[in-house]
Amino acid sequence: MDRNDIKELHFITYIENVPSILRSGILSHNRSQDIPFKDISEGGVQERRAKKKIIGTNKSLHYYANLYFDAHNPMLSSRRSENDKICVLKIADSVLDIDGVIITDQNAARDCWFKTCC
Repeated sequence: MDRNDIKELHFITYIENVPSILRSGILSHNRSQDIPFKDISEGGVQERRAKKKIIGTNKSLHYYANLYFDAHNPMLSSRRSENDKICVLKIADSVLDIDGVIITDQNAARDCWFKTCC
């Protein structure tokens, strides 16, 4: 994937979380624990993300906010019955220029994600 091909990213959340996001921004799982929000994530996935360490750091995936290249993905599909409660926020591609951003071309919670990490 060429960086110039990326024009936007997506964040999937419940609509009721939008006011908090407008006040505090999109936060990582760890940073969001002190802020009231409705969690859209799946418990089993979060268990894997809590244990998954980023190569070259001592940080788990929970230290990072989770954005998608394409919002039409398995996570959104798994919440299809709640479509009227969910929104997809379009995020400027400039977030990729923030120091410390980690990019992967597949689900980072999977065991094999690091083999194709960009």
